[in-house]
Amino acid sequence: MNKKEEIKKLALSMLQQSFEAAKANVEKALSSGAIDIDSWDENSNPMLFPKSIVIAVLTEEANQQSAKGTSFEKQVKQDAKNIGYFL
Repeated sequence: MNKKEEIKKLALSMLQQSFEAAKANVEKALSSGAIDIDSWDENSNPMLFPKSIVIAVLTEEANQQSAKGTSFEKQVKQDAKNIGYFL
């Protein structure tokens, strides 16, 4: 297997693991009391709370993958920033 395929395989595996953790965090967010579920109105800004939850969950997942506190943190941040320009 070439390097590109190996990196792709590992990245997809990490994404699958993150997706499973993210699904659990959606329930955790809904149960947290951080947002007033009763104030949600499906007719007025129906995507407001769902988007807020998705942003919070993705931010948490990004923080988990950032290599924070390791010697690789700076390199991961720089690589992620560079890749982000192409997405």
